[in-house]
Amino acid sequence: MAEPELSLLPEVEAGLDTGLLAGVDEAGLGPILGPLVVAGVTIEGPKGRDPWDLLDRLVCRHRVVKGKVQVADSKKVHSGRYGLQRLERTLLSFWGALHNEIPRTAGDLLAHCNVDTASLAHCPWYGDLSLPLPLANNRDDLELFAHMLQRDMAYQGVQLHDLAIRPVDVEEFNTSILDTNNKGETHFHAYSDVIGRMLRIMPGDAHLVADRCGGRVHYAPGLRRHLKQWQVRTIKETAQCSVYEVVRDNHKIQISFTSRGEDRSFPTALASCAAKYVREIMMTMVNQWFQAKIPDLKRTAGYYVDGNRFLADVGELLETEGFPTQRLIRSR
Repeated sequence: MAEPELSLLPEVEAGLDTGLLAGVDEAGLGPILGPLVVAGVTIEGPKGRDPWDLLDRLVCRHRVVKGKVQVADSKKVHSGRYGLQRLERTLLSFWGALHNEIPRTAGDLLAHCNVDTASLAHCPWYGDLSLPLPLANNRDDLELFAHMLQRDMAYQGVQLHDLAIRPVDVEEFNTSILDTNNKGETHFHAYSDVIGRMLRIMPGDAHLVADRCGGRVHYAPGLRRHLKQWQVRTIKETAQCSVYEVVRDNHKIQISFTSRGEDRSFPTALASCAAKYVREIMMTMVNQWFQAKIPDLKRTAGYYVDGNRFLADVGELLETEGFPTQRLIRSR
């Protein structure tokens, strides 16, 4: 049976009355190794227009098109032999369009996003953040494409305001699980950190589309707990979409938590790519650290089956006195 056609949120399908749209998504909730990463994107453009249509000259959506970057669910972008190359090209092209340059190292990218790199350094695999970027693309090609994208965005009246990234490393993840005894709360806390940052710098009224946090339907208590200076009003809560209005000093943001948000909203799709790319960077550092100590060690993406294979392969090293397993292996 064919998959039913996706029903878009009316505000996204018809464009946004305010012209300002934001999106939040995560990567890495399920693995047993490596960070959970939440990312957020804020973009502004002509009222009532879809960014995918406006940027069609250089951006594709449903399938890979030569000469374009794909903005879609990161699982679709990061697939096949050239998945990392496509994912990196998408994220770093928009990064370059926003910041006028491509980051040279993993440390540069993380520091630019106000990530606490000193805390990350407690993990030996993150002690050296000099991993060169890009990982799978030519820098000159990326910089040229980012410049072209920047010019096309300006021509179409599209402005990328913010690209927020919040990695939750394993130690922080495990500490949160210990405090809350709830993986969903750990997930939502990271979401709320990113949403809070985005709200602080949004230049006007907006609609923020976030991918649903697991099977959660009711978000108002969590929003009130994390956004203490904002008034939160529930508009609707259903199994498909939960919508809220948050207000502060006549500044009004509509927040929708919806399943498959990355298929419904351009900035949510771009946030999906950002979160996945930063997780790939951090997993590259984990793999390289272990491969330097164990020749011929096969890399891992950190998911359950292969993550356990990896842990078996590095078992002797893990048994070394003082090895920080609590910073490597998730408790859930």
